[in-house]
Amino acid sequence: MKKDKKIRKRQRWMKKYFKKLSGREKKDFDQMTHDDHDKVIERAQKLLRINDDDYPDVAPIMITVPDAFTKYDKVTYRLDIREDGSKTLHYDQALITTLFFGPEMLFYHQVNVDHRDGRFAEDHVGEFRYADVVLVETSLKYDNPDRPKYIILDLEVKLASGTAVLFHLRNHRLHEDYDMPELLTDQEQHILDQFQYRIRDKR
Repeated sequence: MKKDKKIRKRQRWMKKYFKKLSGREKKDFDQMTHDDHDKVIERAQKLLRINDDDYPDVAPIMITVPDAFTKYDKVTYRLDIREDGSKTLHYDQALITTLFFGPEMLFYHQVNVDHRDGRFAEDHVGEFRYADVVLVETSLKYDNPDRPKYIILDLEVKLASGTAVLFHLRNHRLHEDYDMPELLTDQEQHILDQFQYRIRDKR
């Protein structure tokens, strides 16, 4: 019963928070999503059967992109204004991909998260050796060049077995008051660097 009350309280808070298209940042939102992210790491480690010893050199990298939790849902956005005047775009539902770079292998986990109530669904995990990668393709594109709403960054990894693994690194909703500062964010550049360094090192 207590858990149900906590969820209902969270749902009410999120509904009020996302009712405004923009506003001052709220630490409560950051805390709730941070708690969700901690649970994502726990789920990933259990499903992949790994621990910190399997990726000793690089901390897990978490990628979040907006994605409807079910086909009946619609993602809601809010532009938060921080105390220093900088801006960040939040959304209430996400597809979260976590990358674990081990010395010889990459482990990955994907899950849909509903930040409105903390639900999780559709876990997918996988792993591959860097030595088995034969091709890496990066694409940066708009969803619709004529009337774009999103700018998308994808990374596709093709393996010797013929399998292709696609990672969505960005699905940025275009906003007149918030733009990407550079071609790549620091995290995106870090991910691409890790892939290139580790794959080239094994060739």
